[in-house]
Order: sequence, then C-alpha cells, then structure tokens
Amino acid sequence: MTGMAEPSHGLARVLSSQGFDSDNFVSKLSQSGEEELLTMKQKVQILADETAHSLKKNVYKNYSQFIETAKEISILEGEMYQLSHMLTEQKSLMSSMMEMSLVSDRAIVEEPTVKEEDENPEEETRKNLAFLLEKVEGCSSVTEVPGRQLVHNGDLVELDPESLTPVQKVHCFLLNDSLMIASWLPNRRGPVRYRFQGLYELDSLAVVNVRDAGPNKNAFKILMFPDSKMYQADSSKSKRQWLDILEESKKMKAARDKQKKEAMLLEQQAQQAITTMVEEKNPFLEEDDSESQSAIESDYLSVEWIQELPEDLDMCIAQRDFEGAVDLVERVNQYLTNCPKAPAIKEFRSRIDHRIKQLTEGLMSELQVSPERSLRGGPRAARRAVAQLIRLGKSAQACDLFLKSRSAIIKYNIRQLKFEGATTLYIRCLCGVFFPSLKDTGREFLKAFQEHYGCMSAFVVWSQSELQSFVDTFRRQVFGGKSDLTVMSDCVCIVRQSCKELQMIGLDFSFSFENMISADIEKVVTENKEQIIEGVKFRGMEDKWRPMNHLNDKDCNKFVEEVASTGLDLKPYVYDDCFISLTVNTVNFCKACLTLSRDLLTMHSSDHDCLITSAVTEIFQEQLNHIKTSLRSPDFNREHDFIMKNAQFIVDVLLKKIESHYKTKGVTFPKDIEMISVEFRKVK
Repeated sequence: MTGMAEPSHGLARVLSSQGFDSDNFVSKLSQSGEEELLTMKQKVQILADETAHSLKKNVYKNYSQFIETAKEISILEGEMYQLSHMLTEQKSLMSSMMEMSLVSDRAIVEEPTVKEEDENPEEETRKNLAFLLEKVEGCSSVTEVPGRQLVHNGDLVELDPESLTPVQKVHCFLLNDSLMIASWLPNRRGPVRYRFQGLYELDSLAVVNVRDAGPNKNAFKILMFPDSKMYQADSSKSKRQWLDILEESKKMKAARDKQKKEAMLLEQQAQQAITTMVEEKNPFLEEDDSESQSAIESDYLSVEWIQELPEDLDMCIAQRDFEGAVDLVERVNQYLTNCPKAPAIKEFRSRIDHRIKQLTEGLMSELQVSPERSLRGGPRAARRAVAQLIRLGKSAQACDLFLKSRSAIIKYNIRQLKFEGATTLYIRCLCGVFFPSLKDTGREFLKAFQEHYGCMSAFVVWSQSELQSFVDTFRRQVFGGKSDLTVMSDCVCIVRQSCKELQMIGLDFSFSFENMISADIEKVVTENKEQIIEGVKFRGMEDKWRPMNHLNDKDCNKFVEEVASTGLDLKPYVYDDCFISLTVNTVNFCKACLTLSRDLLTMHSSDHDCLITSAVTEIFQEQLNHIKTSLRSPDFNREHDFIMKNAQFIVDVLLKKIESHYKTKGVTFPKDIEMISVEFRKVK
C-alpha cells in the first residue's frame, strides 16, 4: 500500500525491486476497492508512457553519439593520413638533399600571389544560387531558403557499399546548411546537366573516410540517417578537400544554430520586456511589423511537439512505424496550413519535406520487388504500405508499385508449376494459379483504391497485359507442341470457364481471350481439315468397295466395341459373324468426322462458326465426290448397291450423330451441312 502513494518514479522503483512479489502486491491492492485499482491503473499507464518516451530519447541519443564517434574516427584517420603524407614528403626531401651537389644553385621559391576578393559576398551568393538553378533540374525549392549559400561542389562517383562497383555519376553541392546530391544526365543538351536527387541536412549526416583497398581508392562514406552512401573522388587531393570542407561546414552550422537559438531566446525576452513597457506607457501604440512578424514565427515554432517533430519522424522511419510517421506528417501539415509564409517557416517546411521524401522512399521499398524479398505473400501483404502512400498523396506511385509486385508474384507462382507431360492437367493447374491470383488482386485493389477512380483504368490495362502473358504461355504449351485436337479443345474450354469467374470482380476477358487465340484456332482447324481430306483422297484411291472381313467373330466383336467408343453402332451391319457391310474407308471416315465435330464444337464460338461449318462441309464434300466418282466408274458397276448402302449410312447415321452434337452444345445446325445431306440423298 505504500507504493500507491508514491509518484511514477517511486512506483517504478517498487515494481523493479529485486524481492517484488506481484501476487502479494495485487492482493493487497484489491482489498482497498475499485477506486484504488483504477488509480493504480492510471499510474501504471503513465509509467509505461514515460518509459516509452525515455526509450525513444535514449535511442536517438545513442545514434547521435554514434555520429560523434564516427566523426572522431574520421578526424583521427585524417590526422594519420596527414602524418603519413608528411613522412613521405620528409623522406623525399632527404633523398633529394643527399643527391644534391654542394655547389648546386639554390632553388628559387616564389611566393604565390594572393588574389584579393573585391566582390560583394551577397552578389557571390546570388551567382552561386543562380548556378544551381541553371545546372540542376528540380531544385527550385532548395534555393528558396533565405541565407542559404553554395560552399563547394564537384563531380563524384557513387559506389555500391557491398560490391564497390560504380552505380552512377553524381554532382554534389555543399551548402552552408545541407548537402545536395544531383544525378548526371548524360544525353541532355543545354545548360541543364543534372537532376535533383536528394537534400540532406548537415546535422543528420557524418563523414567517414574509407581506406584504399585494391582498385577502390579515394572513397569516403556519408552516413545519412537512416542509411549510408559511398562516393569516390577523382584524386586523393579532391577527397581530402571534401572531407575537410564537410567537417568545417558542419562545425560552422552548429555554431550558427547555437547563436541563432541564443539570439532567439534573447529576442523573445527583449520583446516581452518592450511589450510590457510600451503597454504600460501607451496601450494604443502599435507594434512594429517586423518585430510582430518575428514574434509570430517564434510562437509557431516554439511549440514543444513542433521542435521534437523532426526527431520523432526520424525515429518512426528508422523503426518502420510508417503509420505513426504518416500521422505526424498529417498533423504538421494541418498545423502549418494556417502559419504565415515566413523565412523561418519555409526553412522548417524544407526539413519536414526532406523527411517526407525519406518516408515515401521507405514505403515504396516495401512494394518494390527485389531478389532477396520473398514473393510468397498475397495482395493483402502490401495493403499497409499502399494505405500510407495514399495518405501521403502518392496514389499513382502506390498503384504502379502494387501492380508490379503482383506481376512478379504471379510470374513466380507460375514458374513453380511443373510440366509432367499431361497438357490438359498443366493448363488446369495454370488456370488454378493465374485466375485466382488475378481475382484476389482485383478485390484487394478495389479495397485499397476504392475512392481513386483514376487508378481503375490502370488496373484494367495491367490485367490485359497479364492476360497476354498468360495466353503466350498457354499458346506455347497447347498450340506450339504436338497436342491433338481433342487436347486443344479441352484446354480452350478450361480457360473459357476460368474467364467467366473473373466476372465476379467486374472483369470480362472472354472477348480478349478469344481475340488472342483466334489465329491459332483458325490454323488448327485448317490443318485438321486438310489432314482428313488428304486421308479421304488417299483411302479413296485404294477403295475396292468390299465389306470388312475380320476372319473370326472375336476380332469382329472387338472392332465393333472399339468403334462404339466413338458413338457409332455397327452391330446392325454385322453378318456371317465376321463381316461388316461397310468399307474400311467409310468406317474410318465416320470415326474421323465424329471426333472432329465433337472437338470443334467444344472450342466453338460465334466468331468461329463459319470456320467450323466450312471445315465440316468441305470434308463431307470430298467424301461425296469419292462416292460419285465410284458410281461413274465402270470398275464398280456390280458394287452400286453396296456403294449406296455406305452412302445411306453416312446420311442416316453419321450426319444424325453430328446434328445431335450440335444440339447438345446448343448450336444451330448449319444449313450448309443440311445441303450436303440433301446431295447425298440425291445420289441415291
């Protein structure tokens, strides 16, 4: 009970004591009633908030100490580099003196002339900023900050920190308060030669020297919270110049910030004293506009949470607390909306914009596809990053990256499928991977971008592109191999059924799919038609119009059962146990026509109706020509009745079977085939 009356630090001491008994503490506390329990709950909550705040401060303090340690290491390394350089010069000087003759001429050392700077510093600053605007694309916001000056600039090569290979050529501009990186534009004509890449405050970066190792020479690292980059200078002198001037600029900025803070504090105190004195003497006297404006700026930026906002944003980005970071961005944007457009506000706004850019890059990296990132996540895994990018006003970038990540996942899942020889089974598995993924992506997309109708067209275009990739794989496996017409028709039917399932999310790709495979279907139908016609011609040349003889009843019954699987019943045409009153040519023709009609009707569509009708009609016309030729031939005068019996079988049995196939598929029986039936009857 004694711990209940203590403040939060006292409660922390009680809870963290070595002999603390939680059960005893809770039982004693519960005896005092509900009010004491609620009071203790509030104290524990306050203690938790204080602990979290202290932890955040310690993490940021440790990072600051890390930057200071890196700076000290860099200074020591620089001193060692200078010492090594001095020793090398001393060694060279001693060698020269030993080789010099006692009567040699003395070297004449001329003092370098010092050029007096007679230009106005403000004029020089204006020229430097004009240089930035002229050479760098997209840096207008950088030059709007008052008092910003260009200190140093030069070309560097960005290196990959792991492989040490060159990444790109950059141009660095060192300003008096920040470091600007611009990427080089190789094919650009005119004065603009660089594109703005990033702006980093000198407070949040540290410079670390990198030892020369092999081909990697004259390199140094710049630690930029929360990441780091490596750059390479063209010479050791240029590298040393960059290291020295960066450290000097950081020191000067720290001194200016300290002076500015002290001056602001003194100004506030003086302003309060003047205001009090003026109000006492003359309450009707108006304040000076400049002093009033400065006071307003100080009031806006002196709020505690505003001063800690840059650090809080850095912590959220480092901890990948993207929701909290976006909450802070929305809060500060709302707060700065009503602020006056003053120089101090603009400078603070630029610091926040830099953090927003880092936050955007972090969110975009969550959606980007890389070799080391797992591709097994579903579309809901990207919902968090997409939602925060939309809140930041980056819906177009979020849409593009979301769809690209889904494309990579779909390709990865398709590559995991194994082709085991059965084409129909593979196509069924392929549809089972592609179409559900497309459907899930559509549902998740509608949830994420439900209020952004401009992104819907991007999803439709993306879906069309993914369907084209799917059809390319489908065409390669089905039409590009040695599959027969039955397998092809079954595969086409499977995909058509899968396309209908997309209508659940408002996508109907049936027409697009038919359009993509139209040329392949036309080619397949034409090839099968020509093969059957060639078979009719070849068998017609050897047709003797003799009944089929299987020599024994066993073989005859076996043949009848085999033909029955295609839909033909030959039992009424069997006589003398082993004879069939049809020719081999007629039976093979009927089997080929039944199989062809069934397969063509399986892949039938309104666009291919004329093509299928024409193919069936040409095949029957060729068989009809063979029958007419045989009837006119004097070699088959005695076989006229047998020929007519075969023709009657084609009309009464085969065409009836084909007509039933049409009715089963719900397709109108074509008049062209009916005309063929009439011609067969005319032959009789």
